[in-house]
Amino acid sequence: MSDEYLDGLCRYLGKIKTTGHMLLAAGLFATICSLLSLLSTLILFYIVDSRTLPWVEAISYLLPFSMVFCISYLLIRGFAAIHSKNEYLWEIAERDDLTRLLNRAGFLRRGSALAIKAERDMASLSMIMFDVDHFKTINDTRGHSAGDMALKHLAEILLDICRDEDVIARWGGEEFAIILPYANAQGAEIMAERLREKIARTPLLWKGKAVLLTISAGVTEWNHEGDCLEDMVERADKGLYLAKAAGRNRVQMFQSHLEKVPAYEQDVFFEEEQMASSAPSCASSSTKVA
Repeated sequence: MSDEYLDGLCRYLGKIKTTGHMLLAAGLFATICSLLSLLSTLILFYIVDSRTLPWVEAISYLLPFSMVFCISYLLIRGFAAIHSKNEYLWEIAERDDLTRLLNRAGFLRRGSALAIKAERDMASLSMIMFDVDHFKTINDTRGHSAGDMALKHLAEILLDICRDEDVIARWGGEEFAIILPYANAQGAEIMAERLREKIARTPLLWKGKAVLLTISAGVTEWNHEGDCLEDMVERADKGLYLAKAAGRNRVQMFQSHLEKVPAYEQDVFFEEEQMASSAPSCASSSTKVA
C-alpha cells in the first residue's frame, strides 16, 4: 500500500472524533464487505458449470473472511499511523526548541501525573528549580548566541546527571525545573548540590574562551497534606529566590508553603512585568533576566 493511499486513509480516520462515529465507520466497512461478497458469490454461481461448483463454494466461504481481514488490516495500519503522528505532535508541542528538554506545558502535564501517583502510593516526590546566575551579563557581553549555547550546555549536563525517570524542563528563559520521583527533600538537595558543583567546574567553551557558569537552586518536597503541583512549584521558586538573595551559587531548601519570604511577591511581580514588556522585541531564545 503506497504512502499516498495510507495518508488518505489517515486523513479520513483522523476525522473520527467519537466512539459512535468509529462504530458507524466500522459498520459501513463491514456492510460493504458483506454486500460485495454476496454479489460476487451470486455472480459466480450463475456463470460457472457444475464441474467447478465445489471451487465456487470454497471461494464463497473464503471471500468474506478475506475481505474483512484486508479491511481490518488497513484500519489497523491507519490507526497505527495516526497514533504515531499524534505522538510526534505531542513530542513537538512539549519540547523546548532550543534545548530539546520539556517545556513548561510538558513539565506540568507529566509532573501532575507523578504527583497523583506519589499521593496515591504515599511515595516521595521532590522538585528542584534553578536558574543561571548573572545570565543577563552573558547576553549583554557575548551576545544572544552565547546565551543560547549556555542553555544547551546546561541541558547536556542535566541529561548526564539526572536519572532516566526524572522530569527535566526548561521552565522559561534561563530557569530550569526538575521533578524527582521517589526522592525525598534530602536526596533532592544532594542532587541539586551535585548539579551546582558540576556546572561550576564545567565551563562553557565559547570562541576559544571558557565562560564560567553558576546556578542558584531551590528545593522542595511533596508533603502529602493537601499539596498540589502549583504549590510545589511556588515553594521551589521561593527557595530559588532565597538562594539568589543569599549571594547566588548555592542551594536553598524550602519546605513549608506557610513560610513567608520577604519581598518575594514584589520581586516576582516586577520580573514578570519586565518579561512581558520585553517579549515583543526579544529576538533570541534566551531571555534577558538577571
